[in-house]
Amino acid sequence: MKKILLIILTMALFPVVELCAQTIKGIPYQTVVRDEQGNPVADQELTVRFYIQRTLSTRSGAQPVTLYSETHTATSDANGLVRLQVGEGTPIEGSFGAVDWWGKVSIETEIELAGSGEAVFTSTQELGTVPYALSAENALLLKSDDGTQWSLECDNDGTLKAVAIPERFTKLVFSDEFDGTGLLDDSKWGYEEGYVRNGEDQYYTVAREENAYMADGCLHIVCRNDSALIEDALYEQQWSGSHGYRADTIIPITSASVVTKGKFAFTYGRVEVRAKLPVCLGSWPAIWMFPQDRSDWPACGEIDIIEHVGYDPNNIYFTAHCADFNSNNQPNRYANSAPIENPEDWHVYSFEWHPDRLLWFIDGELQATVLRGRTYSNTNWPYTKDFYLLLNFAFGGGWGGREGIDVTALPLEYVIDYVRIYQ
Repeated sequence: MKKILLIILTMALFPVVELCAQTIKGIPYQTVVRDEQGNPVADQELTVRFYIQRTLSTRSGAQPVTLYSETHTATSDANGLVRLQVGEGTPIEGSFGAVDWWGKVSIETEIELAGSGEAVFTSTQELGTVPYALSAENALLLKSDDGTQWSLECDNDGTLKAVAIPERFTKLVFSDEFDGTGLLDDSKWGYEEGYVRNGEDQYYTVAREENAYMADGCLHIVCRNDSALIEDALYEQQWSGSHGYRADTIIPITSASVVTKGKFAFTYGRVEVRAKLPVCLGSWPAIWMFPQDRSDWPACGEIDIIEHVGYDPNNIYFTAHCADFNSNNQPNRYANSAPIENPEDWHVYSFEWHPDRLLWFIDGELQATVLRGRTYSNTNWPYTKDFYLLLNFAFGGGWGGREGIDVTALPLEYVIDYVRIYQ
């Protein structure tokens, strides 16, 4: 039996481009199969596996993390040539379309003769240029002289507009600039209702302008000590033994929690929220995300983009929850915090969600990172499915009220300038 050699000729990558209006579905790859005398071997069946990996550490010997892997079955042509497209094989792990090409990314290739069960060729090639067009899909991307990336889009009336897109992202998939007046756009937002969680003092109202309204280009979420009469109020406080009934009820403290549940959810991307936070003893505003089905919390997962408590005004908290790491299982290794000055002033709170890491930012500066381990499952990394967004102003409760509450500071506003989500 002749010994088979595999000689790699090329692994072609598309160049980085500044302007892209087409979709590139993969990376061309080709190899030539030769015998030990150097002659091409025709009609040779092969199994080829590709592993797209990122090395997170610069230290010598650092092991890469696999972002995506796939397998192909191929046969060499009359000249021994095999042509494949990375990204079009049968997935082993992950999704090619979800690969983030940031950082030190490489492709490991394994080739085995069909039926042999043993790899006869293995190579790893670092990608020196990021195949930018791979992630651009159908977006029209431009760069201004200062390096800002812009997406050219049009609304339903055909009016063109330029939207700034953060680096490594190509499209704006959800946004609200809150340019209207009165109640929120109900095609984008819904509401939580009642006494929902954590023994908090506020009741979340539904579509009540006194607690959530648009004005002056912003969303205002207002916590009030107004002893309001709420018609057909849902009165349920599971922590005090009261279970769901409805009646017209005087509610001492009212607020709002607005959500995209049932209207918009996503997997992977960047969230940006520009906001002024309310600060008083008892205040507990948040920006966070939940999966559509959260009945098995914490196993379902939860991502807190920010939480802020009024008794600790100079710190912002970032947390991810799962079965293995959560607020009931301290310490939570997915919990972080960062100092902040003047939270009542405008700040941009950003969060990047990637298949292998979670990143939190304030005003463009990275504050915290959580990395997926090499060994992972739903118990320690459930962040692989659609999550929706919540913006809420809680008052009191297990954390917000830990040092007491000051109802005389109410009414108090949580003001949001915009919400933007990119992929």
